[in-house]
Amino acid sequence: MRAGQTMTDSNGNQVSLFPMEYMNISQGELSPSGYSHNGSYAMDFLGYGANGRILKCPYYAPFDCHVVQHASYYNVWQSNNRVVTPRGLQYTTFVVMHDDTPPLLGTNATQGSLIGHTGTNTYSGGTVSGDHLHLDGANNTFAGWMSGGHDLNNREHLYNLFYVNDTVIINGYGYNWQTYQGGITPTGNKYRFKWVLYANKIRNRNG
Repeated sequence: MRAGQTMTDSNGNQVSLFPMEYMNISQGELSPSGYSHNGSYAMDFLGYGANGRILKCPYYAPFDCHVVQHASYYNVWQSNNRVVTPRGLQYTTFVVMHDDTPPLLGTNATQGSLIGHTGTNTYSGGTVSGDHLHLDGANNTFAGWMSGGHDLNNREHLYNLFYVNDTVIINGYGYNWQTYQGGITPTGNKYRFKWVLYANKIRNRNG
């Protein structure tokens, strides 16, 4: 998705959009033993822009949502309403980690608004190996964490939770990322037509 982007279906339900303008996966889900995502559905994403790698890269609210759990290095966000996902219409929860200044518990955000940046922050005041966004998610409302891993209860593959409309895919790891067909952009959107054409051209080249 792009900064400020909004999208609904014909019934006014928000479409769940991948929260970065570029997708560049540095670690996929279900990584083998010895990797931090071993056995989990979490993925890591590098910040990226038109000219390459970006540190402290912004990411955006994929739908109207609020923080239901907060720590010094992560947030759990939950949709305010049911949203359209590749699995269907449902509440959706997602976790973001490593932001240096994550928003506080109870923070509300509207679809397309800035909610954070990639970073290196982690537990106990340490840092990770490099600036990135750790993201994983779950179906339905927040129901706690699975034991022994990154995942939430009711965990779900990210490609079943987010559509990639207007996200430029640099490295999608071959997962089945989908584009929502028939989305409606509310009146008043100010995106430039040339940028849409450029994004589509890049996406097709890397698809």
